[in-house]
Amino acid sequence: MDQQLPAGDGWQRWARTFTAGLWKPAAGRNEIERRNDISTIQRVFPRPMTVFVTQPLGGAGKTMVSVGIGSTFGIHSTLDTLVWDNNETMGSLGIRTNSNGSRTTVCDLLEELPSLQAEHTRKGDLSFYTRHQGNNRFAALISDEDPERMKMIGNIEFNAIRTVVERFYNVVVVDSGNNTRAANWLAALDETDQLVIPVTLKQNSVASMLRMIEQLESMSDLDGTPRYEELCRRAVIVITPGSQRTQADPKERRRLRELVAEAVGNRGHLLDIPFDPALDTGAIIDWQLVSDDTRRAFERVCARIAEGLYLWALDEKKNPALKGTQG
Repeated sequence: MDQQLPAGDGWQRWARTFTAGLWKPAAGRNEIERRNDISTIQRVFPRPMTVFVTQPLGGAGKTMVSVGIGSTFGIHSTLDTLVWDNNETMGSLGIRTNSNGSRTTVCDLLEELPSLQAEHTRKGDLSFYTRHQGNNRFAALISDEDPERMKMIGNIEFNAIRTVVERFYNVVVVDSGNNTRAANWLAALDETDQLVIPVTLKQNSVASMLRMIEQLESMSDLDGTPRYEELCRRAVIVITPGSQRTQADPKERRRLRELVAEAVGNRGHLLDIPFDPALDTGAIIDWQLVSDDTRRAFERVCARIAEGLYLWALDEKKNPALKGTQG
């Protein structure tokens, strides 16, 4: 990012405006960091990329983080972004996003998949089954409210849907369910290019995250492939605020944070999302209402995700063992 651009924030902007441009102090460190992060988010990838937001424990903020990632990529990047609720039962993405009068779900899309797989399919044909989020600038693919219908989606169905949506969306953010043995969860894992793990600083949330990492490392050992272990090593772990009413004491939070930091290691990333009332309603998330601090936190998260996606795409060319089934 060009650091010679005039300052657009902070006292530097005020000084430039007040002196009518006679004094043009350079942009400050915080503004330059933000410019660099936004430039990273705007990176173009060599193929459609999949971000997997997952954590076996409910209440850790998977859907909130997925919406934040979708909004941040949608607003700052020119890439078409889809957030897909891949919950094996009944997810909450439909509650946290605007329906715009639509009642269609991923199961409706699956039933019409044969026609959507045709060569002449247009984005408008697919868009009927998604819900565009207006100024949040991403589309949402919603899980069905009937758990029995969601059982229709296994490994084969997930990949068939993925093949269609990737024709029209460059970044697919998969919001997972809680069952790490479910066929659609494992299918999403096999297509993942970047793992994102939300966690609150509570014992059960941290323990759940660590068990999932152990499961993925064991899967690499059993399969004789570095893919799953490598996804863990490169994971972006997002500490979410959780409920403000049930926070652990500061000493316990420090201890849990150290455990999470140890799990991240040297190659992963550990980032915090501040508490924001606009995200804590349990209802529709309007990105226009979140605080500047929250927006900035998600810009940092998405910049690390974009870095990870780009490096993964390069590294899988060197090491075919990293490729998922899309490879």
